[in-house]
Amino acid sequence: MDSKTQSVSVTDSGSKSTSRRSLVLGGLVLLVPMLVYGWVFSRYAVNIPKFEDHTLKGFLLNLEKAGSIRDWVYEFFRQHNEHRIVYDRLIAWLDYRLTGKLNFIHLMVVGNLSLVLLLLVFVRALQKAGAAVWTALPVAMLLFNLSQWENMFWGMAALQNFTVVALALATFYALAFSDRVGWLAIGLAVLGTITSGNGLLIWPVGLVLLFLRQDYSGVMRWLAALAISFRLYFLYYEKPPGNPVDSGTLLQKLHGWLLFNGAAAEAFPIQNFLLSCTVLGAVMLGFTLVLCLLFLRQHLRAPQLSGWQIFFLGTAAFVVGSGLIVALNRVGFGLATLTTSRYKIYSLTLLSLLFAYWISQSRPSQRRVRAGLASGFSVLIAFFSYTAYLDEAVYWRKYLTASQFNWTYTRPDAVATIDAQTRKLIDNAPAFYDAQVSSLFSIPPTVSKVRLDTVFRANGEYVARQDSFPALGLREEGAYLIARSPRRTYLFATRQNLSGSRRRWLQPRLTFGPGFTAQLPESELEAGTYDLLLLAVRPGNEWQFYSTGRQLTASGQTATPFKKNW
Repeated sequence: MDSKTQSVSVTDSGSKSTSRRSLVLGGLVLLVPMLVYGWVFSRYAVNIPKFEDHTLKGFLLNLEKAGSIRDWVYEFFRQHNEHRIVYDRLIAWLDYRLTGKLNFIHLMVVGNLSLVLLLLVFVRALQKAGAAVWTALPVAMLLFNLSQWENMFWGMAALQNFTVVALALATFYALAFSDRVGWLAIGLAVLGTITSGNGLLIWPVGLVLLFLRQDYSGVMRWLAALAISFRLYFLYYEKPPGNPVDSGTLLQKLHGWLLFNGAAAEAFPIQNFLLSCTVLGAVMLGFTLVLCLLFLRQHLRAPQLSGWQIFFLGTAAFVVGSGLIVALNRVGFGLATLTTSRYKIYSLTLLSLLFAYWISQSRPSQRRVRAGLASGFSVLIAFFSYTAYLDEAVYWRKYLTASQFNWTYTRPDAVATIDAQTRKLIDNAPAFYDAQVSSLFSIPPTVSKVRLDTVFRANGEYVARQDSFPALGLREEGAYLIARSPRRTYLFATRQNLSGSRRRWLQPRLTFGPGFTAQLPESELEAGTYDLLLLAVRPGNEWQFYSTGRQLTASGQTATPFKKNW
């Protein structure tokens, strides 16, 4: 008797030890793409607001002006386009209150951490099917790569676009694998709703899932939460004015829907990326719809669906439905808009779902093979993303840094003119020009010369091109154009030309080749005539100025305001 007990105890102990070791090793495997992602983030993230980030400053100012608790709460729920971005504003407010300043890198970090939650949802779902932690590697490779560069380096977008997807999938996981609807699922759905407009999709999708599970008591609770959430969301709601009048033909909308779902394919080194994205989107959408129809047919024959089938149906409906909404409303901006980086989280999540389901439904003996094949495809996307989008990350950093200079120095000298309210809310990010900023205002007339191949005006901006200037580096290094008049000095980032070498797809250091293009929006220039000079920033932050011998004249007219409700 004692011998048997001891044998069982030893076996249980060994099993737990093996399980713990598998968990740790699996976690380390998943950590690799996250660490690479984090390293790239640390190199290119910069604490400078971009576009809608500026509204978070206005939000904080409005909070200080609020005359009552009602007005204070309203500022959190104020409509932003078609969204209620309470979550974004809450994180911004907490960051400001805890640190004394609004730091946009902090917002990016919090937003990017939503990808960790999204990965954990897939890990837990795979574990429910008996799969090892490491089999989530294809999901980790798809979520953590430079395809996400726009959300990755944009505070407000990271908080909104990453978080709503993570919250939606966490909700469907709770509905699929829990015995009954609890406050956790409802709370996650509410949080998703006040993060992004498409978070509203969580409610009807969740309602269908509960009917499929035949959880009628849960249906009643869900309906009550749904009614309250929708009523509050659309309280004082106004249709946003910013969508294009021409919404495109039915065929264009269908094409846009396929592009949205297949946007992950843009990372591959294929010249016609619209074709590759369309093909992948059609394949992914085809598999998804077939599986959903099979599940629903199974439900009609035998009502009980598995937790994984419920989770698949919920996630697929949310991702594919979000894509359909975006295609219907945004295709008027152009088909290429549907593959933009800030939308790629949906394509990558749908691909993750298909891979994870394929792995979860395999026999234990087949899981390694399937996980290996899925990982191979995902590794290719991740690897090529770091070369396909490196130029975007470099230009984004340079563009933000130059923009910060232009709104900081608005006098003829190197005296910052940021207003007191802005200084109270944010600190300027450290920039490559800080130590030598005065030299930008006192460039000697006798400097070397470089010829611009062309300068022309089109669509309200000046475009300058130079076809032979060498590539200097992969961060701040490179060419900047300086527009200088007696009243103002402006700094503009240039977009370095891509190398024609095929090896750049394998070697990031070969990304850039000779030449650059610069865009100088006339609406950003005060009226006047400007001399164009070139600043070359070399490794080690060594500067060299060049005269281009070219001038441009700005009328001082401001751009037509983009219609918005914020």
